[in-house]
Amino acid sequence: MTGGEPGVRWLMEFYNEGRGIFARYDIEAPLPAAAARLGLNAALSEYPSPPKRGRPSLFERAERIGGQDASGWVLHRIVRASAPGSPNAVAPHAT
Repeated sequence: MTGGEPGVRWLMEFYNEGRGIFARYDIEAPLPAAAARLGLNAALSEYPSPPKRGRPSLFERAERIGGQDASGWVLHRIVRASAPGSPNAVAPHAT
């Protein structure tokens, strides 16, 4: 797949360990990277970060330098949603 296919459905799961939140989204995007970005935006809008007071801790600054997302969300799983009965098909679960 070179340029991606329009209208591909992706099922993805995000996890925020610090807040103990698990979120699942069904996103339409041509490529998995675009779907991951849209899914992260959906998680951030559904579960906004609590307001921070003061400067970030040394640990928080180190996480950002190490490439961690400051929001704490991690893409746990992404799968291409396919027609029922195909090997890639995933049954959606209620969140």
